[in-house]
Amino acid sequence: MLGKLLKHEWKATWKVPTLLIGLNLFCSLAAGASFALPIWESDWVGLPISAVMVMMLFYFAMIGSSLGITIYMAVRYYKNMYTDEGYLTHTLPVSARQLLLTKVINMSAWSLIGVVSILVGITAFIAMLFLFLAPDGVSLGEIFTELLMALDEPEFAGWQFFMLIMILFFFISAFSGTMMIVGAINIGQLVRKHRILGSVGAYFAIYTAVQIISTIIMFPMMFGMAFTMENVDEMSVFDIYNPLYGSIMVVFLVVAVALYFVSEYLLRKKLELE
Repeated sequence: MLGKLLKHEWKATWKVPTLLIGLNLFCSLAAGASFALPIWESDWVGLPISAVMVMMLFYFAMIGSSLGITIYMAVRYYKNMYTDEGYLTHTLPVSARQLLLTKVINMSAWSLIGVVSILVGITAFIAMLFLFLAPDGVSLGEIFTELLMALDEPEFAGWQFFMLIMILFFFISAFSGTMMIVGAINIGQLVRKHRILGSVGAYFAIYTAVQIISTIIMFPMMFGMAFTMENVDEMSVFDIYNPLYGSIMVVFLVVAVALYFVSEYLLRKKLELE
């Protein structure tokens, strides 16, 4: 049954996120391709302003895509679960757990896809920037090769493990970000007369708590590393980044799991539709 629910949820939600991701990639390519115009080789006085406008187009396309997907999924979850649509949703012959898992998996997947699309857009933009503006004799392949050679230096030791952590971080962040939204909406429904305001307040409270916990963990670790390492000058930057991001990842995961069980409990025991 969970598979059928996921299939239906995917079919019902794919259009808007796909459109937003497509617009993001189009704007990234358009911004990068704009540097192929001959105007950049001229002495036109408006070149700095034009460059800023291109960068703003690229930046707002990324932000708009990510924020748009998040808002769309949050609004859909709220409507499906707590408005008039909820009467139909909760009459389906499925458990609260199956409903919640369906929403969480679908929202997390689209969040992750959105992040990947942003990374693709950034890569395409940078590649086109180098292609059209790099000095003669300098290729993107040579720069990439030099970058890999630089990463072999002692000060960058452990970068492979850092990349693994970052991949896991993206997955956990997608799940954690989804649960912060879902958890906030579910908790916000306890404020019967101001549900939307309660959801917004719950989200900021959860977000603030996560940031405080992360900060409490980060500072002692940073000071501890600074004082315990005998040869600080020989430390790799990833000797700091790896445990820091690893710790933050654990915090995100713990908070997300806790919010999941809170959400499931509220859906089973405290459900009250509008």
